This record gives sequence, structure tokens and C-alpha cells, in this order.
Amino acid sequence: MNIYISGVNYKTTPLEIREQLSFNMEEQRKALREISNLPCVAECVLLSTCNRTEAYLYSADRTFDNSLIERVLCDIKRLDSWKFKKYFNSYSDGKAVQHLFKVACGLDSMVLGEDQILGQVKSAYELSLELGTSSSVLNTLFQDAIAAAKKVKTNTGLSKNSVSIGALAVKLVWEEFAGKLGDKCALVIGAGKIGAAVLKNLSAKGLAKIYLTNRSHGKAEDLSKTDGIIRSIPYNDRYSVIDECDIVISSTSSPHYTITQDLLEKQLRGCKRRIFIDLAVPRDLDESVKDIRGVTYYHIDHLQKVADENIGRRMIEAARAEQIIGQFVMDYEKWYEFRNVLPVVNEAQRFTEAVLTEKISAVMGQLKNVSEAEQELVKLSLTSAVNEIMNKFVYSVREKGDKEDVRGYFRCLRNVFKENRS
Repeated sequence: MNIYISGVNYKTTPLEIREQLSFNMEEQRKALREISNLPCVAECVLLSTCNRTEAYLYSADRTFDNSLIERVLCDIKRLDSWKFKKYFNSYSDGKAVQHLFKVACGLDSMVLGEDQILGQVKSAYELSLELGTSSSVLNTLFQDAIAAAKKVKTNTGLSKNSVSIGALAVKLVWEEFAGKLGDKCALVIGAGKIGAAVLKNLSAKGLAKIYLTNRSHGKAEDLSKTDGIIRSIPYNDRYSVIDECDIVISSTSSPHYTITQDLLEKQLRGCKRRIFIDLAVPRDLDESVKDIRGVTYYHIDHLQKVADENIGRRMIEAARAEQIIGQFVMDYEKWYEFRNVLPVVNEAQRFTEAVLTEKISAVMGQLKNVSEAEQELVKLSLTSAVNEIMNKFVYSVREKGDKEDVRGYFRCLRNVFKENRS
């Protein structure tokens, strides 16, 4: 299979590199257009999240060079591709297919089984459809990956036992304050999915007060109505309440810092202990806030340890998910293999149609005394019988055999037609 993946992810690439290769929507559009214009690329999809940036490609070239994609991605971000080359991972053929399925199902996530990634995979695929950079090969691949993720969600307890990034951040806060949060005040910056999860988990811990702010104030207003202790404030007022706060958690898609060290330092009066957690990529919080007395700073990669401590039952469910994924991978490989032998299928159809026409003509010549309706019935019966045989001995191979069976069967069939033509 000529399917390739090139990109970076949290397993092998530190946060300071990932955030430089994080693509906003405008940059994703530009990358898709530039990659799809490469002469060796037939189709492409780009996935960019806080934990990964990966390009998924279909190329007719069996000697495809992944460094071409690395250069495009780095050029758009104005980075030296040679310096960043060591961080890129690449996959091809069956390993590429399996990787996407695991990503979509949450098996390759920092939080095993988290299902936010499925929405991100869908969005990446939909953008490629909008721009026309994806066609039959990647369309089928991504549709199957989404179907696999839905089946994993339905047939395993993986997502039920999963812990979100927002929940992990609150668990970290809980541990840092030894479970004593009843008198604490928090500021949550960002009202997206992660921010909403942070709010839900903080609220459950019984904090005294939670401030919520977002650039779009309406979103924050809506979330603040879910609990009496949550108070929505304008984004520009975030520094005015920060001295009161013991906890600050930020998760926005802002290209700029939501909190900077110099402005923060001006607002803090007391030197009580404060926890700052940055869940954004690129980062929201100026890392130098950790130099302020009393401030402890964490970013998203620090949550890996907390995630590992909470893996438990999910490992068993992950094994069940792997079995489901395995079947989907096999089915896709068979579909891909069958797609490659369609010329043979078409030749088989032409051959059977020619034989059928010849036989029907011969039969009709002997049925001169029957009515036109009866002749039509004979034609329909013969045609139906031949179509049933074709389905049985051609199309059923895709369902019943593995990819090697499909390849071998149609190799023999191709040789049969060669002999008939010679």
C-alpha cells in the first residue's frame, strides 16, 4: 500500500518542539494545499493537536520520500528542517493504516482511551474534503478509522474508564494541595472542551470559588451557569482576580500568552503557594512564571506521570480494542488490494458479458416460436445466473479471503485472460 505518515508526536518529541510545529486552521489549509501540489502526492490529510502534528498521504510512488513533507511543514513554520528532522516519525503501508486506527481510537493518546481525539480526526478529515485533498483511498481509510473508533467506544469500556486531560490537571492540583481544596480559588482560562472538563472536575472538588474567562465571553457565561461557585469575568479582567487565586489553569488556542511573567508579578501581592497548569499547545502561560516566589508551574507533558498512574483497568480494555482495530485493518487492506485488481474484475465482467451475449443469441435462435415476454424471461434468467456467479467467485473473495488470497486469486485470473487473448 502506498500510504505514508510523517509527523511528530508527544512520545518522541518534547513540548517545546511540538508547539513550534503546531498548525492553526489557516496554516493547516496552507499545508494541505502545498503538500497536495507535490507531484508525488495524490491525497493528503493533516492532523494537528496538542500532542501530535501528522500528515497522512497517499502516493502512487513506491519510493516516496517523507523528507519532502518534513520540509513543507517546517518551511510553513519557518523552521530549519534539518534541525527538526530527528523529531519526525514516519510510517508506511500497513503500519501507517494501523497507526491511524490507533490514533482515532485513543490508543496512541497520552491519556489512554481519551475520545477527544476522535473529534479532531473527524475535523482533519472534513477539512481535507473541503479543500479536495482527499479522495477514495484516504476517504475510505479515514471513514474506516472513525467507524473503528465508534465500535471500540461501543464494545469496550475504554472510554468509560478513561480520564480526560482536564481531569488529570485537577487530580494534579488535588495531590499538590493534599486534597484540601475547600478554601481554594481557581482561575480557568479557556471555555473549550478541555476548559469545560477542568471546570466540571474542579467544581466536583468543592472549591470556594472559580473564575472563568474566555476571549468569547458568551461561551464563558454559558458554562458559568452550570454551578453557583463559577463566576464568568471578561478576558481583559483576568489579571484583576489573579492575586486571589491559588490555582490557574489555561487551555486556549491563542497564539499569544494568556499570562505573562511581568504582568503577573505586578498583580501578586501575597506569596502564598500557587499552582499554574498550562494545557495548551502552543503554550498559554509564560514558563518564566515559575521563577516567581510561591508559583509551581506545570505544562501538558507533566501530566504523563499522572496519566500513567491512572491506567489500571484501561489496559485490559485496550487489548480488546486492539482486536477490533486488527479486524478493521485487515478489512481495509483487503479493500485496498481489491481496488488494485479492479482492472482484472472489469476484464472478467467484459468476458462474461461477451459469453453471455453469445449464448443468449444462440438460445434466442432456437426459441422462435415463443413469445417476446418468454424470450425476455430467458434473457433475465441467464443474466441473473451469470451475475450471481460473478458475485460469488469475484466479489466474495474480498469478504472471505485475506489480502494474500485476494492477490493470488486475481494473479491467476489475470493469467487466464492473458492466455485467452494470446
